[in-house]
Amino acid sequence: MPLVDPGPIIAQAHQSGRAVIGANVSTIQMVRAVVQAAETAQRPVLIQFNRSGLGLIGGVDVAALMVKSIADESDAQIALHLDHADTLDELTAAINAGFGSVMIDGSTLPFEQHLTLAQSAKGLTTWSRLPLEAELGHVAGDEAGVTIGEASWTDPDQAARFVDATGVDWLAVAVGNTHGGSAIGGLQAERLQAIRDAVSVPLVLHGASGLTDDELATAVELGVAKINVGTALHQAAAQGMADWLEDRPQDLRGALAAAEERVAESAQSLLTAAWAL
Repeated sequence: MPLVDPGPIIAQAHQSGRAVIGANVSTIQMVRAVVQAAETAQRPVLIQFNRSGLGLIGGVDVAALMVKSIADESDAQIALHLDHADTLDELTAAINAGFGSVMIDGSTLPFEQHLTLAQSAKGLTTWSRLPLEAELGHVAGDEAGVTIGEASWTDPDQAARFVDATGVDWLAVAVGNTHGGSAIGGLQAERLQAIRDAVSVPLVLHGASGLTDDELATAVELGVAKINVGTALHQAAAQGMADWLEDRPQDLRGALAAAEERVAESAQSLLTAAWAL
């Protein structure tokens, strides 16, 4: 089926106390694997690209065309999302290419500058009628295509002011989660609950690969409606290729197929979790 609007999917998850997986990918094999997993699990999924993934795939136009083509041949609900853009030009390019939702990431900026950037981004997405995600607080860690800095946890009072002033549709929060590794001290459930009480929009959790199943379930109970996973999927792809090439070092085609199979297995496990929409 054609690519779907992610807005109603996230809204449904938010209303029902569930979460949608945002799968960060970098290759056509990863896209096909995630779509296959969505078909098998009969669950919706957001396929996401950050700057690094777009660089590998050939840019926003190639990414959009490829995902559209694969989605057209599937009966799964597939949406396309731009992750961790930090300029309005990146948002504009993705919107023009056909992405269904976008993220502006000014989380390392001073609060007032971040506010202004998000307000400008909201102007773009309001005109194009797309959902806008922003991150308040900063999820640190080590992931290609993501701005890395010191972690700063989301302040609930700032969150209320930020959402009210910008009108963002989804708010990504920093509550112990970390890009590319284990959570720093574990999920901060009390902080997350305070944020949920302060804002009404769906919350997003980045760096989910480093959280336990129990922590993810708790996060969903506390208002998280989109969970981003990238490291686990890329690790699955790399391990699939490494295992294949160990005995067949010249068989790149076989290695890519093995990577696709491993990513599909990893994605299906996530999509069939009890908390997943």
